[in-house]
Amino acid sequence: MKSIIKNVSAVLIMAFVYLAAPESQALHELFRSLDLDKDGKIDRNEFSEDMKRNAFKKLDADDNREITSSEWASLDNVEELDRHSALFKRLDKDKDRRITFFEFSDYADKHSNIEEAFIGLDRDRNNYLAPDEITVRPLFRMITIYF
Repeated sequence: MKSIIKNVSAVLIMAFVYLAAPESQALHELFRSLDLDKDGKIDRNEFSEDMKRNAFKKLDADDNREITSSEWASLDNVEELDRHSALFKRLDKDKDRRITFFEFSDYADKHSNIEEAFIGLDRDRNNYLAPDEITVRPLFRMITIYF
């Protein structure tokens, strides 16, 4: 009977290790992708850049590195369409009817909650994110660009 229990325990531990490995690997890959200067920690700039790039990518439906007015208009959960359209025009600094990453990033730096998201993840309050503080990439919904 003890032999069966040992075998079952070994199977459960092996199953746990097998199931946990892909998630753990994904988290390591996520951390490495955020740690642009490869110093083993993520600073505010690295975090901000990643959040802006991911938000921009979600908005750029055709992945051509610019947000068109039709992509902008197709956003869900927009309550005030007039303000939404006016914001597109404000972000489009060069008035070419497209928002580049630079235009988007400039606006997000001034009008988003990326800083608050970073502070929320920085549990030890050392102004860096360590691997154990990055358990998931914050969802696009967590990052708010204020209109």
